[in-house]
Amino acid sequence: VNFMDERFYVLTLLVEDIESAYLQVNKVLHEYADYIHLRVGYPVKEEGIGIIFLVVRADNDTIGAFAGKLGQINHVCVRSMALKR
Repeated sequence: VNFMDERFYVLTLLVEDIESAYLQVNKVLHEYADYIHLRVGYPVKEEGIGIIFLVVRADNDTIGAFAGKLGQINHVCVRSMALKR
C-alpha cells in the first residue's frame, strides 16, 4: 500500500449487546490493530451497551473491509468518516 493513499478515519461503534458481541468485536479489532492509532471504549453497563471510538490510518479498501467486518456482527452499528488533509 502506498503511504500517500492512506488517510485518517474516525470510526464510531455502537455495540448494542455487549454480552453477545464483545468477543467478535475484539477479534476484528485485534486483526486490524496495526491500523488503529487510538481506541477509546465507553461501556454503559446499566444499559448493556458499549461505545467505541477509533482513529485509524489506512487506505480506502482497508477501511471498507474493516468497517464491513465490524458491521456484519450482530448488534453492532458502525459509522466511519474520512478526515480531510
